[in-house]
This record gives sequence, structure tokens and C-alpha cells, in this order.
Amino acid sequence: MSRLGAAQLTALLAARLPACDQHGEVIEDIGADYVRLRLTIESRHLSRPPGARHPVCSGPLMPGFADTAMYACVHACYGADVFAAIVNFNIAFMQVADGAVLVAIARLVRRGKRLAFLDTHLYSGALTAPCAQVTATYAVRNL
Repeated sequence: MSRLGAAQLTALLAARLPACDQHGEVIEDIGADYVRLRLTIESRHLSRPPGARHPVCSGPLMPGFADTAMYACVHACYGADVFAAIVNFNIAFMQVADGAVLVAIARLVRRGKRLAFLDTHLYSGALTAPCAQVTATYAVRNL
């Protein structure tokens, strides 16, 4: 069972993340070791590569969205009274994200006293395969 519910986690993200990192993410589900977030893609999130037939989701937006999902996952699993900071972050882009929605499923792979290891898959629109995979390690300290 997670330590925080969706309403508590939404309030925590609004209070702790700077405005530039808040893009209207919605928490869809919280489990014992995972969270699922959804982000509706707006025109400000799109880039228009030269020669492309249509705009695509901006590459820099995707790591930020994954980070938000993993930050939420750490707090869902550890509680609100921890400080979480990225120690390591790696992303692999596998497909173009051109859907109207991005979905992040962030999973806590290993929970330690001081480190949390996470794996996140990003999905775009109706894609059944991820458009990106992210692995990260977070340092976790009690406040």
C-alpha cells in the first residue's frame, strides 16, 4: 500500500515543484511500488522538426515528465517527510512521441534506506510500446 494518496501526492507536487516543472500532470493510479501519471500535450509542448509532416512532442519535455513521475513515485512509496534528489538519470528515446497524451508509469525497483532505484516507461497516444525508457537513482533523506 502506498503511503500517500492521489490528492496528497498532487498537493505535494504543487507545493514542492517549481512552476517551470508543473505542466498539468494528472495522477491516474498509485500502487504499492508504482505511480501512473498522464500529461495532456499542448501546443507549447510541441516542436516542429525541419521536414517533419507534423509537430512532435518536445524531447526536453519527456525527461522532465519522467522525473516528475519518479519524484512522485518516491514520495508515494516513502511518504511526504523525505527529501528526494536525483543521483543518476538515464533516458533512451525509442519512438517519436506524437500523440495528444503522454503517460508515465514509474516503478520503484529497489527501495533502500538512502537510495531508491526507479524504472519508468513513457507512452505516447495509443502506442502500446514505450516511446522512452528512463532509469534513475534518487538519494532519499528523512526531513
